[in-house]
Amino acid sequence: MSETTPAPRAYVLGAELRDAREKTGLGLRKLAAQLDVSHSVVVRWERGERVPSTESVAAVCAVLGLTTASRERLMQLARDAVSEPANTVSVGPAGEADQLAALLEFERIATAITDVSPIVVPGLLQTAEYARAIMSTGMPNGETDKLVMMRLGRREVITRKKLPIRFTAIMLEAALNQSIGGSDVMQEQLQFLLEMGERDNVDIRVIPQSAGWTPAHAGPFVLLEFAKAAPVVHLEHHRSSAFLRDEGDVSAFVTAREDIERVAMSPAASAELITDVINAKETTP
Repeated sequence: MSETTPAPRAYVLGAELRDAREKTGLGLRKLAAQLDVSHSVVVRWERGERVPSTESVAAVCAVLGLTTASRERLMQLARDAVSEPANTVSVGPAGEADQLAALLEFERIATAITDVSPIVVPGLLQTAEYARAIMSTGMPNGETDKLVMMRLGRREVITRKKLPIRFTAIMLEAALNQSIGGSDVMQEQLQFLLEMGERDNVDIRVIPQSAGWTPAHAGPFVLLEFAKAAPVVHLEHHRSSAFLRDEGDVSAFVTAREDIERVAMSPAASAELITDVINAKETTP
């Protein structure tokens, strides 16, 4: 595996190992000495630049005095990371599958997600019929159904009772006026946005047309934030996707998010606008 750019699961494993070590107060060199390895090896593990063997993970857990449950979880992360492709830019069905698996893991452990989706409703807030209208082109019905169910299942990170993520959805006003799936599908989708926006952990914000150009106009992106690791950006376009973890690249997207939030309507004002759009559609013959 490459030791320059951490792959998603290796990145998460390293962050978990570093957090566990720091909680014990044990320094890098002391841990390395007890493991009889160079401290630079431990540094690479914690940065996600190298995947430790399951034996090495077990040894780290033993030195740190971690519980059996924590040891098993970290060893499983190591097993998963070993089989992960080093290149996190993916194109085509096989690459999409790898990136989706990583995205699901990132969504599961994230504490906050900001989805900037300029022209469509963010995936985690899509209704079944809205998602089907987007995914059905060129797909057999059975395959579309599987993809739709998977997308709906991903919403569990928002709706789960224990530690749901903080989810912020940002859309251009134009996204509310699309006709994806037809009028009835759009009405149902907009109503669902209002319902999800009532959750304490969900903010839905609309960028008004009057805002002019914003970084959101440059394209969609998802910013994932974690309790124990630096943020990660996920980009997706047609049949390609990428994860960005370089500090400078991610920082640019954090700044873009801040710029977008300055011009986006508040959650309350956004809900009023969505309600107005629903009412206008209902009265349109």
